[in-house]
Amino acid sequence: MVSFSVLSPNKVFACSCGDSSTEQKFEGSSVIFTGTLLSKDKEGGNIFNVKKAWKGNLTDGYVYSGFNGMCGTEFEVGNTYLVYTNNVEGKELTSLCSGNKLITEASKDIQALDRLSEPEWKNKYILILLFAFAFAVAISIIIWRAKLWLKNNVH
Repeated sequence: MVSFSVLSPNKVFACSCGDSSTEQKFEGSSVIFTGTLLSKDKEGGNIFNVKKAWKGNLTDGYVYSGFNGMCGTEFEVGNTYLVYTNNVEGKELTSLCSGNKLITEASKDIQALDRLSEPEWKNKYILILLFAFAFAVAISIIIWRAKLWLKNNVH
């Protein structure tokens, strides 16, 4: 039995990540932003200068990427990244499986995030324009009828 297990070893991965779509990462993240890494500390913390946020608010720029075994992720000072975080006990955390990318590799994600974070009314601008036009026509008719009434009733 022992020799059988030695002859056919199983692969073991310390950190196994699923392949999530940008939509799934958008729904599952508390903060999504692009930012340049300004500094990092020895405890696994990172300070980012946030350039654009699609979701949430990273007021202090602090993201913990930790030393979660093989699941931790390393950022390099001076590089700009697309970062996805999750709020755990009041701290924004990110890991190897969060979907972080160098900005130079993130154009498809950024296009999808722009689309996902657009306000719903923006997609309905034609309806808004039609409503505005109908409102203007209604006001014009009311003014025209009021002038006509005044002309006929004032002698």
